[in-house]
Amino acid sequence: MIYNPVTEPKARDWFKYFVPKGKRRSPAINRGYWVRMESIKQAVHRIQNQYRDTVRVVNLGCGFDPFPFKTLAESENAFEFFDFDYPELVAKKLSMIKTAPEIIEVIGKENAIEETEQKLGVVMSTDTYKLVGCDLKDTELYEKQLECLLHSGVPTIFIAEVSLAYMKPEHANPVVQILSRLPNSHVLVLEQIMPSGDSHFFAQKMLYHFSHLRSPLQCVETYSTKEKQQARFSKYFPRVEIIDLFESWGQLVSSEMKELVASVEDFDEWEEFIVFCQHYVVIHATNSSSNTFTQETTPPELDIVQPLSISPMIVDVRLKFPACANTSSATFIHGGQEKLLISSKATKKPSARMCHTLSSLGNGNLLLVGGRARPGVALSDVWVYNEGTDNWEMIGEVGEGMSRHSAVTVGDGRVLVFGNGKFKLIVCKDNKYSFHDVLAHGSIPSLQSCAMTFDHETKTGYIVGGMLEATGPTINDVLYLFYLHDTEMSVTNVKKSAHFARVGCLAKVKDDELYILGGAGHALQDQCSTVLAYDLKTDVLSGRRIPDDVWETHPVFIGSQLTGDLVIGGGAVCYSFGSCFNKGYSIS
Repeated sequence: MIYNPVTEPKARDWFKYFVPKGKRRSPAINRGYWVRMESIKQAVHRIQNQYRDTVRVVNLGCGFDPFPFKTLAESENAFEFFDFDYPELVAKKLSMIKTAPEIIEVIGKENAIEETEQKLGVVMSTDTYKLVGCDLKDTELYEKQLECLLHSGVPTIFIAEVSLAYMKPEHANPVVQILSRLPNSHVLVLEQIMPSGDSHFFAQKMLYHFSHLRSPLQCVETYSTKEKQQARFSKYFPRVEIIDLFESWGQLVSSEMKELVASVEDFDEWEEFIVFCQHYVVIHATNSSSNTFTQETTPPELDIVQPLSISPMIVDVRLKFPACANTSSATFIHGGQEKLLISSKATKKPSARMCHTLSSLGNGNLLLVGGRARPGVALSDVWVYNEGTDNWEMIGEVGEGMSRHSAVTVGDGRVLVFGNGKFKLIVCKDNKYSFHDVLAHGSIPSLQSCAMTFDHETKTGYIVGGMLEATGPTINDVLYLFYLHDTEMSVTNVKKSAHFARVGCLAKVKDDELYILGGAGHALQDQCSTVLAYDLKTDVLSGRRIPDDVWETHPVFIGSQLTGDLVIGGGAVCYSFGSCFNKGYSIS
């Protein structure tokens, strides 16, 4: 695990015993796996802090193999551990432990295993660690193991890191029910959910992945939401808390730890990370009287939902984070991550990039600003493409690197750029280009990955969404309005709504309504909230329901671009489950 040497520099490397050879993975996968482990670890320590004496931890399935040995090495006398797993897996683990002096040193001297313990599946026993063969479907044996091996009076934390997810509900729920009968029992479950249904692009990839591995998820369709999981565990425990992994990242991972994680590798996959986190929950069910998590406030339900007229495009553009713009005769797409579509014949042209902007200057000229080649390296060059000659010309630099910035055409030959908390105006007059710093009156934070749009009829612009800072991240939930006067502008706060809090969304004004599309925010978007409409006259925010036949094509409004009425490009890496791409859509 690449984060551990930085986040815990004094800790020993326990992963080497379970993952002999590390794999190079994307930052989103690395961070996703880390937050799974860290969430369980932090929850365990929060529970342990409620007690003065030793706390027992029972791993049901051993999803996080190094955890017992790491914790015992760092928390003297605070814990004792039981690892329960299938007998064949336990045999392999026993063999590994026997050849690992460092682990033997931590768990202590082996005790003799009595005949009754052998019959109960115990293959290793020390004062602080027990290894037990167990098939959780054999509830009779499982209940007997708990009754005979776990001495009463000790607070016990049972961890099921996705192990229950592979069992059918009729087998998984009795496991939970048995645990509820034990006094001072805490159950921590990490499990998949599908908050926006099985047609959501991430859910589709997740279901296919596990089915393809011949280990299908058995509980996720029955308990697909937080509410259903709450009802499930409330049948057995008087106190149930549930947070998804993005909420866990927000409340269980400290700001200092986030800074350390960010220092390990450049990270620019927030939308993918957020969507992954929203498909996993950490459940704490207990018959004790204390809470472990903080209750999160989710965006309220939309009171008004109207149908959306949308249809898939004929041309399938498989690109993430391209730049797009229209001229009077065509739609142009530049850059993005995945594959080359149509290349300009020009020998002098911008380098390959993504997260940049392309805007129309009029007369067949397009303005390209900034972007990045790899995370952490923003570009500052500015280019103009001429449709008639099919040539590029570099006209200067914007003054600093800009990536995930915003740009809109505000008049013939005039493009407003917003990035790094600054506004810049690029003007083309008589085939000469000039760059102007814009003085903004009013308060607007430095935003990254926000949406900016301009209404040419009313000469007003709007800014929505984006990140206030990219370590948390803190997501902007305020809609801003601006008026541009030459090289000065006024910015005002229009409205605050949890629904506006989106990273990487798109926006457009049409018929006195501000449309907001896609991105990723505090709640996973669904069929009715992926597209919003804010009425600029009546101050009413409503959802636009994507028709069933279109929703079932699994739209991915992440890394997309909006030009005219077309949503072009978009896609996401869905954790380790594979990639998916947006088909492109026409919205009328």
